[in-house]
Amino acid sequence: MIAKIIVHGNNRNESIAKMKSALGEFIVEGIDTNIDFLYSILENENFIKNNYDTSFIKKEFGV
Repeated sequence: MIAKIIVHGNNRNESIAKMKSALGEFIVEGIDTNIDFLYSILENENFIKNNYDTSFIKKEFGV
């Protein structure tokens, strides 16, 4: 891990929007990152609706 980003908002939707914005501004050079994967999570309908559990990644992304 090279960084940890934490955001706060008045509600879940605001927090998700802030995280998308923060990821968009994050610059990492010289190595691959998982930022695109994190965007996929933030745009997932079940994640947005707070409908997930510990098997979320496996169920939704087959990873």
